[in-house]
Amino acid sequence: MAQLEETMSEHRQKPPHNPAFVHSMPSAPAPAVINPFANESHKTKSSNDIDQDKMTTLEARIRAIKGVDLYDPVQAAGMCLVPNVVVPKKFCVPEFIKYTGTQCPMTHLKSYCNKMEKVAHDEKLIIHFFQDSLSGAALTWYIRLDNIKI
Repeated sequence: MAQLEETMSEHRQKPPHNPAFVHSMPSAPAPAVINPFANESHKTKSSNDIDQDKMTTLEARIRAIKGVDLYDPVQAAGMCLVPNVVVPKKFCVPEFIKYTGTQCPMTHLKSYCNKMEKVAHDEKLIIHFFQDSLSGAALTWYIRLDNIKI
């Protein structure tokens, strides 16, 4: 057959069509299509199930990052330096000059007390806002104090 095609191509002629020859050739087998999800073990999930799985995974990751019960009100109350402080509705916190630990501490305390003069009668409120007048190492020191020492 190959010789016939070569000779025909040399003379620019097409080989004669022989229907008996074409039908006698075995046809190539069709490629097998394998469906990986045809098994019972590979059941497809609906998009809602997939979304729910993703949401559950994300929630677990967020809990791991935040920590368990990070915002528990009982624990949050224990973190306050001055417990049971009541801030008046109309009270506006004044702007403070921040104490960093390099200035005179007595001058800073006098300046702070003068700015808090409106609420001088409420010791808890004065102590509660004192942290707003600190920065840097002084603020770190103050925040680390025990509630009893404050």
